[in-house]
Amino acid sequence: MIDIAKGHTVQRYDAELSSARGMVLEMGELVLEQARNASEALIKGDVNLARKVIDKERKIDYLELDIDEAIFNLIAKRQPAAIDLRLILALSKVVGDLEQAGDKAEQVAWCVVRLIEREGQAPSSKILHHIHSLDQIACWLLKRCLDALAKADVDLALDVFDDGLRLEEELDAAMRHVMTFVLEDTQLVGQVLDVVFVLRALANIGDHASNIAEQVIFVAKGRDVRYQNKEILIEALRERRGR
Repeated sequence: MIDIAKGHTVQRYDAELSSARGMVLEMGELVLEQARNASEALIKGDVNLARKVIDKERKIDYLELDIDEAIFNLIAKRQPAAIDLRLILALSKVVGDLEQAGDKAEQVAWCVVRLIEREGQAPSSKILHHIHSLDQIACWLLKRCLDALAKADVDLALDVFDDGLRLEEELDAAMRHVMTFVLEDTQLVGQVLDVVFVLRALANIGDHASNIAEQVIFVAKGRDVRYQNKEILIEALRERRGR
């Protein structure tokens, strides 16, 4: 696959573009690790792991600042056009989505700390039944969109849209499941509300992955697909690529 960050007459320009994209991918891997650890902390009732997630959030913030500076320098020094400009603009938007996904992971970690300190233990495995599956889907979407960004691969981006629909179905099932515990025992209301918060945070991480996939298509195709019906978009792009 052609690397869209290479092939310029000025090799230094290639290096700067590759470096900016590399920093974004590094940030993405860190956010993915945060999301996984936050969910694991909840499932295992591990406050120490939750606090590690909270402490590491600062590293994501610093990476965001470094990437913003790199992008600003690219625009100021190179005056990019065409696909280079699309890539740089897309990276800028991706950084925003990654930062927000990282915030969601941190919020889950804080939720773990509050739960353990208040209850003395994590909620029962029955209440947490859907956390693991929702976390797996959300993290898979995040990993897939990062792979799509690294390769400027439209098919991988479309996979993210496809499985994003599965995430919505899993969230609906999870919400219905946890609400049954409130009906059975009103003393569980506090725990259930915290679990609902976590479920929505994980779903939001998946939404940010979908936003990143949109930017991949913008880079590769020059087409802004935000706010479009994803099922129709998947069918249209895959049909066009199959010709």
